[in-house]
Amino acid sequence: MSDFITETGKLLGNLGGTIVNWLPSTKDVQTVVVKEVKTMTVIPASIFFRLAGLSGAIAVGIGAYGAHAFRDSGATEEQKRTFETASRYHFFHTLALLAVPLAGKPVLVGSLLVTGMTVFCGTCYISALTGNSSLNRFTPYGGMTLIAAWASMMF
Repeated sequence: MSDFITETGKLLGNLGGTIVNWLPSTKDVQTVVVKEVKTMTVIPASIFFRLAGLSGAIAVGIGAYGAHAFRDSGATEEQKRTFETASRYHFFHTLALLAVPLAGKPVLVGSLLVTGMTVFCGTCYISALTGNSSLNRFTPYGGMTLIAAWASMMF
């Protein structure tokens, strides 16, 4: 009986050694994990940097239009104030978009910022440029989404 136990122990020991040699080394596992973590953080960062670039270019273009052509148009003072508010919020939140990769949950924060900017600034721009205030009822939802974006940076 003791020979059986001894032989079984040797067999299991050899099998265990074979399994351990078959598994990847700790260094290989660390390399894969680090690569995956970098991929998870770089992808959202590059997306939101690109969106910030696009949003910034649009903000500068719209701001230039507002400062030159729109100011001299026949728009009312209220329309001009609405346009200036939209332009100001557009610029500020474009800058905030650059900080998204530093947030704990960049996809959440970035998505809320982009959605809030689109709804808030978009409805303000439309109202100011056309004089049509029918979409103004959506403006507060854009503002609340921007507030949620800023608040989500805490997590």
